[in-house]
Amino acid sequence: RATPVLRVVADPGARTPAGARVLDGEAPTLVAVAEDAAVPAHLTHVVRIPRAKGGIDLHALLAELHGRQIVSVLVEGGPTLAGAFLREGLVDRVVGYLAPALLGAGASALGPAGVSTITEIHRLEFASVTPLGPDLKVVLRPKITARQSFPHTDPLGADPQVVQSPKES
Repeated sequence: RATPVLRVVADPGARTPAGARVLDGEAPTLVAVAEDAAVPAHLTHVVRIPRAKGGIDLHALLAELHGRQIVSVLVEGGPTLAGAFLREGLVDRVVGYLAPALLGAGASALGPAGVSTITEIHRLEFASVTPLGPDLKVVLRPKITARQSFPHTDPLGADPQVVQSPKES
């Protein structure tokens, strides 16, 4: 890879500890904090983002990243961040791995995603299913429904465009 991956930490309260692995210097790291956060001295690469309900304004964060020539974002956060991206309509693909194993009770993969009734659920459709040894890699895309409004305006301020579901092959 010619350009290293930029790690972006969504940390509204600037609470990332000095010893956090994400600050290990293995890759460039940008910490996105709320505009009013008190930033400790060990957080040196910081961008201030407006607050939004439950954290920072994800649309503003993506606009900031776009301004830095970043055109693709992999959200590898916890359930709160994943739920917020889904709730804000900022997900264009979900990649999951399914193993033939059961762990029992565990942490949630997705937090509140803006769904209060069954009619508001986020429908997905299969884009691909790929065997990986004994596991499966499943790629899903948001399903376009009649209740969604069009044309879609890109949250980064690009020209309006019609969003189409991927063609089946």
